[in-house]
Amino acid sequence: MTLISSLHKLADTLRRRVVPRRTDSFTAAGLMNDVLNEERFVAIDVGAANGLLPHWNLLNGVAHVYQVEPRQDACAELERANQAAGLTATRHVVCAGVAATDGPRTLYVSNVPTGTSILKFEPGAGADCADYVDPSYLFPIVEQRIETRRLASILNDVGEPRVDLIKLDIQGAELEALRGLGPERLPDLLGAELEVGMHAFYPEEARFPAIERFMNEIGLELFDVRVARVRRPLNGAEGGYETEIFSVDPNSPTIAARIWEFDAIYFRKKSLLLSKGDAGEVRRMTLVYATYNYYSEAHSLVDKAEHAGIFDATAAAELKQAIVDLHHVATYRAWLANTPFWRRVRALGARIAPRNAPRWCQHMYQAYPNG
Repeated sequence: MTLISSLHKLADTLRRRVVPRRTDSFTAAGLMNDVLNEERFVAIDVGAANGLLPHWNLLNGVAHVYQVEPRQDACAELERANQAAGLTATRHVVCAGVAATDGPRTLYVSNVPTGTSILKFEPGAGADCADYVDPSYLFPIVEQRIETRRLASILNDVGEPRVDLIKLDIQGAELEALRGLGPERLPDLLGAELEVGMHAFYPEEARFPAIERFMNEIGLELFDVRVARVRRPLNGAEGGYETEIFSVDPNSPTIAARIWEFDAIYFRKKSLLLSKGDAGEVRRMTLVYATYNYYSEAHSLVDKAEHAGIFDATAAAELKQAIVDLHHVATYRAWLANTPFWRRVRALGARIAPRNAPRWCQHMYQAYPNG
């Protein structure tokens, strides 16, 4: 636990004793269960080698999360982590490679395992971006024959008729894997987070224009991107231009970095949800929004659902209050309060904070120049 986290926990303990609030007895899990009202929420993490992303931890103990990863060693580590966290009832590890079809494929295992993909790395295709890649990250590449599976097949095996939320990070094969959900499940998908490469190493069918077209076809709209950037290395050294040529800090904001990839966040269009009129689906969508801190969108959706006759006034009021309470319990920080004192403190902080400080990027922190 960091010093700031420790201080925050101490301050919160003191505040609860001196000025208790109505929400102090609430838990995020309890409020999310109130939101779901016994609806089963299913999420799938494709490319789960390093565990859940921080914002998905909100789902702990509430959502059934399937962690899909092809490497046996990574799967074993995920099992150990889930056991240690006491989450084996709701986190399920599936050791499998994922593709658009069932059957054998070649897995290209990079020197650093996180670069592994079912897409073959073509050095000649990246003439304009090869300078940014450390050869030792990729090479040597070892080819392995594996049995790949469609996500639809995996979900059939575990008896899940739908998936509400998906995250894909599998080095260029995200769209191929997503297609593997099939026509039975894609219409019910409510949210997707996927890595999108912005360099020529990936073929055209794996890049952003193809992804955007497909998402629009299945009724999802782009809500946010979180950008990862790279600095041009000098003689193989990242930050070399900054330190050796321009005599500044290796992460100086005065030298711009190139976009390399971004994580794109897609949500099902509200108009489609409202026209369908499924109250359970609306409830699950509010939890998707909350996972990414879109509490205002969740509140708005419930309001629109009430006007559309999906909820009566009582159910809508209870659900909107649960959303407000969940925001308070899961994310509230005293220094973000809308009071004159904290407005002045925030204004002062904005004036003195360095440009390359870690910044809050909608639902997680990122270090400059990312975000």
